[in-house]
Amino acid sequence: MEVHNLATQFFELGARYWQAAEAGQPTGRLFQELILLGRRILAVLHAPGGPTTPSVEPSHVAGILLDAFGRELTTHRSGARTHRQAEEHWARAEEFTPHTTPGQLRSFLAGKAQYELQEGRPGEALALVEQATELKDDASRTSLGTPDALYGDLRMLRAEALYQLYDAETALEVLAPLEAELAALLPDGPIDETDPEAMRPLSVLLAQGGDGPKKVGRLRQASTVYVRLLDVKAGALRDTGAPEAAEQAYLRRMPQYAATGLPEAGLLQLARCALDRGAVGEASRRLDQAAPLFEDTSSADRTSMRARLRLVRGAEYCRLRAVAARLSGADGWCERALRWCDRGARCLAGHPDDALAAGLLAERARAHRGRADRGHTDCGHTDCGQADRADAARAYREMAHALDRVLRVPLGHRFDTLHLRHRRPLFEEALAFAEQTADAPLCAVVTDLLKARAFSARLSLARSDVRNTPDASPGTGDRDARHGPDHAKFAELTERITDAEHHQRWEEADRLGVERAELLTRIRAVDPRWRLIRDDPPFDPDRLTRFLAAYRSAAPGSNPGRCVALSLYERPEGILALLATPDGRLRTDLRRLDDDTRGALEAYQRELRQGTPARLDFWAHHGLGLSDLIPPEFAEEVADSGTCLLSPHGHLHNLPWTLVRHRGGHVIRGTAIGIVPNLSSAPLLDHRPAGTVRATLLGVDRPSRGEPLPGARKAVCELADWLGPERLRTRPVTGDRATVATLHDLLLSGPPAPGRTEVLQIITHGVTAPGEPFGAGVTMADGTLETGQVLMSRMCFEEVLLTVCSTGLRATADRSGGHGALAGAAPVTPRPLELAGDAANALVHAFHEAGAAFVLASPVPIRSAPAIRHSKGWIFQRCQGRAPLEAARRAAVAMLDSGDSPEQTDKWAGITAYGAR
Repeated sequence: MEVHNLATQFFELGARYWQAAEAGQPTGRLFQELILLGRRILAVLHAPGGPTTPSVEPSHVAGILLDAFGRELTTHRSGARTHRQAEEHWARAEEFTPHTTPGQLRSFLAGKAQYELQEGRPGEALALVEQATELKDDASRTSLGTPDALYGDLRMLRAEALYQLYDAETALEVLAPLEAELAALLPDGPIDETDPEAMRPLSVLLAQGGDGPKKVGRLRQASTVYVRLLDVKAGALRDTGAPEAAEQAYLRRMPQYAATGLPEAGLLQLARCALDRGAVGEASRRLDQAAPLFEDTSSADRTSMRARLRLVRGAEYCRLRAVAARLSGADGWCERALRWCDRGARCLAGHPDDALAAGLLAERARAHRGRADRGHTDCGHTDCGQADRADAARAYREMAHALDRVLRVPLGHRFDTLHLRHRRPLFEEALAFAEQTADAPLCAVVTDLLKARAFSARLSLARSDVRNTPDASPGTGDRDARHGPDHAKFAELTERITDAEHHQRWEEADRLGVERAELLTRIRAVDPRWRLIRDDPPFDPDRLTRFLAAYRSAAPGSNPGRCVALSLYERPEGILALLATPDGRLRTDLRRLDDDTRGALEAYQRELRQGTPARLDFWAHHGLGLSDLIPPEFAEEVADSGTCLLSPHGHLHNLPWTLVRHRGGHVIRGTAIGIVPNLSSAPLLDHRPAGTVRATLLGVDRPSRGEPLPGARKAVCELADWLGPERLRTRPVTGDRATVATLHDLLLSGPPAPGRTEVLQIITHGVTAPGEPFGAGVTMADGTLETGQVLMSRMCFEEVLLTVCSTGLRATADRSGGHGALAGAAPVTPRPLELAGDAANALVHAFHEAGAAFVLASPVPIRSAPAIRHSKGWIFQRCQGRAPLEAARRAAVAMLDSGDSPEQTDKWAGITAYGAR
């Protein structure tokens, strides 16, 4: 009886809540009462001795509560919430998810995805849609909810997230079948509820009774989804190079915008289309028509939907006004644009949106630049406009940070590449300004984001996880994630691939490999630990220079002398160099390349593409030195330092940096060189190489592909004898024991143990895969262990020696087009995706993500005998207390002392130290 009475109260209260919500009335008090009452019912139902035949199911109560939680944030404005408050709101809802059916949980996740879309976080929305898609839908529906999902078809949410992530092409592919279904259901398009003729069929259905009201509900929801589909389709058409089709689509949609009481939504889109065509007058007229909603703050005659539109799109209205002012070129346009930017900033304070913020900040920077140029022209003094140039630099810096937050969580090669391509014009604009004004901090921020941002974000995640949850228990953090169903599926696919390769079923192995790569992308994208680094900044120059200043005192065994950091970025006219020194200075300058240098770089890349290059000591064969690629004064500072942390870019990654020359000699004789993907990752790759050094030696003398390597067994046995049992983690692994499973077990050896440093050496052949970012690997006695498997590992080895060819070679394209996983199924004939940025996706970077701070590897082929000799020298030096980079330097110097002619250095030129210590 108690449950029955409580349930009656609960359903009555729920009805009142939804009536108030639909009317746009405050619902906060009713929402709290609903939660308390639902919690009481669930407590009674699950109490010992509770009712055996309850009058209400727990899932019924939980479904209504979860719908209300979603409603509070998504379709009814209950006051602006910070991200933390929203997270707390969703966390409270999790209390009720154990009582739901799969279909209810699916609807709840869809609601969360809708909220993330509204808040400008499409990456998180897409991950939630992916989780929801994995759940089975069911027929259970709450009596107060709507048919299917309250927030529409999951395909609609996926397409909207894809569009916001700049993958308009895939968004259109996702929308196509959904549009066909909706067109069959609603042949005349979305329902115009202000048109009596359009509403007459619905009235007939309602009058019929029976399931008529349910059919009407489905039709109205289908109409709502249809409207959203047409909006997203129009925007995607614009972004895929069909602006005229997009504009026509918006014009056709105007009656529906007006019917819903939101004509301003269409007017903004049409104004944007007009500005894209340079039709400033037409755009201004459209904006004037929308002005009463966005500018008249005194009007009280607004529905909650109109208030919501003003909140969400107010900043975009201001941005379009600023763009119109700039394109007009009229007197005073700078001041007008800045006033609109100020108004837009106030709008963003009420509803943060990083994508809109980036656009506004770009307009602010342009207005300040315009005013600085005008001041210089008017008075003829070069110091005029200095304040405006400083304000422009500040706006560009904030713009770069905002663009970074748009896709803070790397979602895979496709999204990372498309995001960078779409935003590259803004980055390039900021970088050109930084070059023009010699603004080194701005140059550092922009080039870091253009290079290996996705990698440094993942690296930050891995390091944050180690720091914050080193002993995560089952049910929390990393350990739980690594034992989930996706990881089990990954292991199963790996076994099936191995079996297919063993029986030479190559087509099956390729198909399973694509499926595994898609799964890996999904696992990495939906990793729950991303919350640990949500606010991690893209690049902090002060953090880097503090790291450099403390380098000597914090690095026992390092080369004497100061540590500097050098970042290189390829530009059409030369190489942009940025030098950071421990005295807190950042300097930038462009080194223009002469024809001989440019020709030498092109010839070297051609030789590498031949597959069996011979002239690998680039510097010796072409007679070039460091000062030919960077400003001579920068080269002097590098040569005079004890350690240089170098971040190359583009084709410069494949140069043999260990053998770089300056003043006629090898820089490595006086300076240790460590390669880092970008400057922000340098402190993240730091570690304290203290305590006992223990080694694990693995020599594949009979690899499954390629020539035998008898020197591998001999090398590990000699090293084992020299190290002795106390410095070996386990006995050397050679012969038939050097299997994929053995190496895989080593890679799953857990986080580093305090008080000692574990070193892993692997001597074998490498496998390159320029068109498969997860496909490169190392050859074992029974198969190949690929990059993807390394990425799924967490190992105790902080230092790794890859005495293997081409393990530093980066994939430059994804032949699958980067589809799959979160992006949906690949098309029948996918177009290869040229990866943007530096795409730090080589096997060496996979070992970094798996836990290694230092990796010794090569981006080009190397001969096994000199490579083994170099690795032996490194281990000898390391066991004598040298830091990893210094051990690599001394091993290289010893090799040069035994012979530095190009015929000798060609054999080992690619050996490179990747790390910061």
